Amino acid sequence: MSPPASAAAASEGGSSTPVPPEEEAEGAREEQRPVKQSLSKSLCRESHWKCLLLSLLMYGCMGAMTWCHVTKVTRLTFDSAYKGKSMMYHDSPCSNGYVYIPLAFLVMLYVVYLVECWHCYTRNELQYKVDVESVHERVQRMQQATPCIWWKAISYHYVRRTRQVTRYRNGDAYTTTQVYHERVNTHVAEAEFDYSNCGVKDISKDLIDLESYPATRLRFTKCFSFANVESENSYLTQRARFFTENEGLDDYMEAREGMHLKMWTSRNTWWPFPTRTTCLGTYLTMSSGWRLC
Repeated sequence: MSPPASAAAASEGGSSTPVPPEEEAEGAREEQRPVKQSLSKSLCRESHWKCLLLSLLMYGCMGAMTWCHVTKVTRLTFDSAYKGKSMMYHDSPCSNGYVYIPLAFLVMLYVVYLVECWHCYTRNELQYKVDVESVHERVQRMQQATPCIWWKAISYHYVRRTRQVTRYRNGDAYTTTQVYHERVNTHVAEAEFDYSNCGVKDISKDLIDLESYPATRLRFTKCFSFANVESENSYLTQRARFFTENEGLDDYMEAREGMHLKMWTSRNTWWPFPTRTTCLGTYLTMSSGWRLC
């Protein structure tokens, strides 16, 4: 499940003052429920298909061994003790040692299966897991954080340098001179979008029903949009002014831009668990989860 969570949206309106907190509280937020993935999507997007494939192969080996013990075939042999007469009898089709072939595959697949189960357990332990009770408090803090839309300009040029490289040919070492170009940064400038005269409002959705599922994956993305053309023009004007001022300081300029929340540092993916869980399939029931590691 990957419901879109808090996305801080920076927008500019026509008012000359920031959006009051009372006005923001009056607007009812939309609700976001976890979206349960289908079995096929869960197997494709996660590593559960590996354990499922191993389980099917092990079941196939056990089925082959069962078939060897249950099935009887008619054999016809000629023995000199019977003076060239033939003898007909019923025996297992795997009586000549063929039963050890699926047995060897079964042991090998089971070892690989145990490795996959251990890997699944280790991966779950390394996940950033949080309690459902603390998710709402963290999301609320994220919604109240101040968004920052930033720009960064890096001026640089390349310097031609040489170095000695030792190579080997037919057991003999010889030294050659290699020419390469190294990047040298000469100037770094940063700036932020000033939306103090426009205001900002968070339009992320409220998360509900997280405790109804054994495990939920939350992926947080941050983006911004504009409420009107005036706010968009203000953003583009400030952005163009910043990069124009830093253009031409060196041979090349690298432009970067992005968005983050001030006074907030956290991972973009959370795993809320209502209770302590073991290595189970994330979107499956407990019984089928043990079958798929």
